[in-house]
Amino acid sequence: MFHFEQVKPPRVSPEHLITFYFVAEGKSFKLASDLLCLSQPTVLLHIKTLETGFGVKLIHVKKKRVTLTEAGEALLPYARELYQQTQRAEVCLQNFREEMLRIGVAFTLSASVTTVAGIFKELFPNIKVKIREGPTYQVVEEVSNLLHDLAVVADINYGIPELETIKVSRGHKMLFVASSADPLSLEDELDLTALNGHPLILPAEKSSSRALLLSLLEEHKVEPVIIAEVDNIESAKSLVKMGQGVALLLEDNVIDELRDGKLKALPFKEEISIGVDVLVHRDNPLRSIGSKFVSMLRQAYKNRSVLKVLPTS
Repeated sequence: MFHFEQVKPPRVSPEHLITFYFVAEGKSFKLASDLLCLSQPTVLLHIKTLETGFGVKLIHVKKKRVTLTEAGEALLPYARELYQQTQRAEVCLQNFREEMLRIGVAFTLSASVTTVAGIFKELFPNIKVKIREGPTYQVVEEVSNLLHDLAVVADINYGIPELETIKVSRGHKMLFVASSADPLSLEDELDLTALNGHPLILPAEKSSSRALLLSLLEEHKVEPVIIAEVDNIESAKSLVKMGQGVALLLEDNVIDELRDGKLKALPFKEEISIGVDVLVHRDNPLRSIGSKFVSMLRQAYKNRSVLKVLPTS
């Protein structure tokens, strides 16, 4: 039986443990100082207080290199767990604050997600929607750190057990697009070897479309000339329109340009497609309002047009 009156306050400061966690994981007092918004002397004091309070050495510093002692290695899992618990506590408190839906979305999928979010906002004006775009693997990392309520990404196995996958849509076609001035746009049929030595615009680091494209090129032993790496769709489309090279883009993101003749879809024999998933952290289950957004997103992709989204009850 638990007797609260017999409980004693901890000898170790949670704040000092979290400081230790940041120093240990980043292997740097300066980095911990920057991330925690503390002065370096304060960070050093936190570590020193832990060490002197228990008579153990936790950290060695030699030539500005930080390494953990045996005691430091033993303490690190507890410090990490404490930090993760504070993040979960923050999520708990935020859920009792104003109603907010935090959405992370991969650059490739941002246009459709943003449009659905706009319709969602009209239907639920009291809900504050916060959208953060980024490369796929960055967004996945962010939702795994509880920075988003949900993340809309390509359907890849990211190998993170803390994340739950909600299937949204399958089979969204990706196209190689070029300007009408590009020699490849004159061909009736192409295979990937046509990209050998050809100017190519590469998606950003940590993006799923980049990983997919590089994998295809490696599989077919194709070596294009990478003329730019861009972190958003509009920049890629602008470079293609200027005749700077070819880009692999989601068909949904270039429908208007293809219709108006500003871009041409290259007739590659290889078919490339991606699916769409929503990722949710198991420690931050999807609330009712999040489920409504996912339902609207699924319906939008099913209809192949975000303009056909219907209200959900």
